[in-house]
Amino acid sequence: MPTIQSKRNLIAKMKLIPVHDLIQNRSLLLIDDSIVRGTQLRETTEFLYKSGAREVHIRPACPPLLYGCKYLNFSRSSSDMDLITRRIIREMEGDNKYPNLDVYADPDSPQYHEMIDRICKQLNFTTLRYHRLDDMIESVGIDRDKLCTYCWDGRE
Repeated sequence: MPTIQSKRNLIAKMKLIPVHDLIQNRSLLLIDDSIVRGTQLRETTEFLYKSGAREVHIRPACPPLLYGCKYLNFSRSSSDMDLITRRIIREMEGDNKYPNLDVYADPDSPQYHEMIDRICKQLNFTTLRYHRLDDMIESVGIDRDKLCTYCWDGRE
């Protein structure tokens, strides 16, 4: 994918050709690798609703991205504030310039659940459930100390 957002949007739109018999009055489940900015999934969801979907449920394969990637181009952007999670956290925290991001990375915390609920509403999903980091690591089958989890928990 190109790094320029407008080109990414164009490519994403070119891929969308509705098959109305598979969409009309259906509840749909979309599985994606991640939600970085939320732009493409929001547009895809709107497209599916306009094409007749009744519900659109989203299940990313990884946990919420809280930190831009320092090492690869996975979630790299000009600012961590490009990430949907960080924009939502800023809404939640108001003037707090240094929020405790650990509570937003903890899937058992109330802050995490509020963040997910707000992302879900903002992107117009019916439901949103992320993969937990501990479950993802277990499913990969590689020791945690051999994996980079920086994007999700800020640990180097």
